[in-house]
Amino acid sequence: MALGLTRRTRAHPVDLENLAYAAHEFREALIPLQGITPDRCDAAATEFRDRAHHAEERFFAAVAGLPRRERTLAGHWENAAVMRYRYGLEVFARAEDLGADMLAQLATHRRPSLPALIELCDACTHARTLDQHQRPEMFGVIPRRSTRRLRTAPGDSAGIDHDRTTERSCIVDQAELRWRIRRDLTSLLVENAIAGNGITREAERHLVPWLKLACETLDSPMSIDGLEDVAAQWRERRRPYMLAAADRADVIIVDPIPRQRATLWWKLVHGDEPPPPL
Repeated sequence: MALGLTRRTRAHPVDLENLAYAAHEFREALIPLQGITPDRCDAAATEFRDRAHHAEERFFAAVAGLPRRERTLAGHWENAAVMRYRYGLEVFARAEDLGADMLAQLATHRRPSLPALIELCDACTHARTLDQHQRPEMFGVIPRRSTRRLRTAPGDSAGIDHDRTTERSCIVDQAELRWRIRRDLTSLLVENAIAGNGITREAERHLVPWLKLACETLDSPMSIDGLEDVAAQWRERRRPYMLAAADRADVIIVDPIPRQRATLWWKLVHGDEPPPPL
């Protein structure tokens, strides 16, 4: 019989329960840190920080020695929880809530599945990208890594299509609005089929269902008020995901615009894109 270290693939139920309890205790210790600035040094703030520090040590002690799946879950959740509660970055709220729910399920000996871990990882990636995108706008500087991330964000993967869309007028009718929303839908689905990332997969989970519903709704004639409501929802829903083409949804709704006839050549080259106005 060969001797040596064996890789753990299963966790003892008691270890899972200990991790779930330690995560709950750590979360409860982090929540009071919201609103406490780093320069605050009174007795209450010091007590909250010490409590969080001790809870963090117990959390990492519970994680040590567990299989890789549980350690991955714990690492992602700990990062999101610290960013949310200690640093007040609410963009990590969804990732933190998702990880906390998965850790709570460990108390019932339910281990995280691989798809659930991928979703948690994607939520963390999306939160980090949003944070990088928002803070440069706040401080007036764009770091190199954020710029690289924005160039690869959804909606900017096809340069020719992106240029054709952004050069169009902000005054749109129903046909143009439907085409622009469908372009968002197509670009997300194609990018995920070829080489998706955390942002595009999060967009497919949370934005694509609404885009499909909006395209179906726009197949039927709508009033100006109805179109403006669809455009406002589109602008708000796409903002967290389509970072590189944020101005694509800045539109003004008007009555149907008289257009040139769509020839067979136009349909072959441009698909369902509305022809130019007369």
